[in-house]
Amino acid sequence: MTGFTLPTSRPITQPWGAEFDDWDGDGTVDYPGGFYHSIGWDGHNGIDYGCFVGDPIEAVADGVVTFAGDAGNWHAILSGGGNAILVEHPAYGVQTEYLHLSRWAVNAGDTVKRGQVIGYSGSTGAATAPHLHLGMLRINGYNLGDRWRGRIDPTPYLYGKLNPDYAGLAPQSTTTRPIKEDTLSAAEVQEIKDHINAVVYGGTTWNGSKKAPLWSVAVVNQNMIKGIPAKVWATTIFRSGKRIPVLQELADIKTKVLGLEPVIAEIQENTSAEDVALSIPDDIAQQVIDALAARLSGVVK
Repeated sequence: MTGFTLPTSRPITQPWGAEFDDWDGDGTVDYPGGFYHSIGWDGHNGIDYGCFVGDPIEAVADGVVTFAGDAGNWHAILSGGGNAILVEHPAYGVQTEYLHLSRWAVNAGDTVKRGQVIGYSGSTGAATAPHLHLGMLRINGYNLGDRWRGRIDPTPYLYGKLNPDYAGLAPQSTTTRPIKEDTLSAAEVQEIKDHINAVVYGGTTWNGSKKAPLWSVAVVNQNMIKGIPAKVWATTIFRSGKRIPVLQELADIKTKVLGLEPVIAEIQENTSAEDVALSIPDDIAQQVIDALAARLSGVVK
């Protein structure tokens, strides 16, 4: 198998050449002119993929492993890359680096094939979050002192004619803040949109049964809501041997209650303690007297 493949199916979170000036995403410019320019580079010198810790990472082309291990701060090419792998691809005159891995699955001297799992993503080295940084250098003639630290753009190899499966799908370089690690790729966004459209307009299937499209469900529900007042009004009950609408019964009750309000207010205003006492039967009155006497004397039976 010839040509290139992608190192992971995860989305790109920072393409080649990207620049940003807000380090922590709080809306404040931390690096006027851009972070990479502040360290003497012209932009991001690789492609970042927003991986989770432990995602399998594949060799992008046939080649030979020249380094696999902890690059630390000593490796001439991979310094700061944490757990890293460097693979030469003699057929194309380039070598690829895989940085910030949680662990490696190959050793120096191993021959690897396109699509072979060579390591697992992580957040080691100079990384603030789990991701894979894929970089590319020429096998011969690179200059680690240039403004890309010797790297060349891997985009044409991964998203050009050498990889027909993904040709033309890479995002363009940007001068804005890097996309967050959980940002979806354009292809994934389109897939979600297509799924939503399918559900809204074409329905969906659940447990083998076809569900109605959402737009028709919404229309039906709206019509049902509009019909609720008519249904409530049409509901009847028996009262005095005949059927009357429920709402009419409620209206009648409300009218009676409102009619009682003045009477109740008059009773509250004009009723005296003597009137209340006279209305209490003698036997109950004696019980009330005894209970009040006990309460006033502090004795509760």
